[in-house]
Amino acid sequence: MADIDVHTQETLLAAWRAGDSGARDALFDLLYVELRKISANLLRSEGDISLTAGDLVNEAVMRVIGTQKLSLNDKAHFLSLAALTMRRVLTDRARKNNAAKRHHYAVTLATEMVDVPDQVDSWQLDDALQRLAAIDADRAKIVEMRYYGGMTIEQIAAATGQSESTVKRGWRVSRAWLLEALG
Repeated sequence: MADIDVHTQETLLAAWRAGDSGARDALFDLLYVELRKISANLLRSEGDISLTAGDLVNEAVMRVIGTQKLSLNDKAHFLSLAALTMRRVLTDRARKNNAAKRHHYAVTLATEMVDVPDQVDSWQLDDALQRLAAIDADRAKIVEMRYYGGMTIEQIAAATGQSESTVKRGWRVSRAWLLEALG
């Protein structure tokens, strides 16, 4: 995005943090296309699901708006939060359907994870990520940003303040851990 857009985004984020709901709405409008891309990416891995990309964005936005205290640093942090919220929406739906003894949704973990079974239940992946977060929250965050947020290693490094080599190492270790946990 152009420098003016980055400045506009930072200004809107600051205004939202200060309680300006108009700035919040303007920020969502400005980033809507990127939010839809993230949601479409998540839905592609979900298989048979009744949500559209727009529905998922809207449900996630409603949850984010309902959050009492947000501390957003920048656009990457905001998009990461949105992706995490979308994942939680999908996980909640999968758990609800599984609890009702109905068909549950399967997600493809990642094409880079060659030894993982082709499909894994979204609630199983969420449980594995929660276990990883209990062991190493930073590595779980890398997985969330990379897999759910669609962020590159470089973007994650910038968002977390870590070096690219540290993020790459964390991604490799996290993938190996998840392979073992889901195996």
